Amino acid sequence: MALRTETITSELDLDVTWKDLLCPNIDFGFIEQSFEDCLQEDGAYQATYETLEVPSGETFSMTYLCADTNSTKTYTLQPGEYGIKTKGSKP
Repeated sequence: MALRTETITSELDLDVTWKDLLCPNIDFGFIEQSFEDCLQEDGAYQATYETLEVPSGETFSMTYLCADTNSTKTYTLQPGEYGIKTKGSKP
């Protein structure tokens, strides 16, 4: 997993979770729970989160019970980094 940092403007930002469309069964979110937990840089608060990294030459599979179909579903992720927060990240 890679550790990433993002500037936040409100303590409410820490409650936000997001999904990566390529691995929709995982919610990503910030590690910190309050402004007091965040680093401050030039007066701005910095929150951190971890992404899921699949190393080159490997894959990562997850199997879970799908409530919609009442059967198991398997996702196999290719090498790359998943869960990067972007402006278009889905909550």
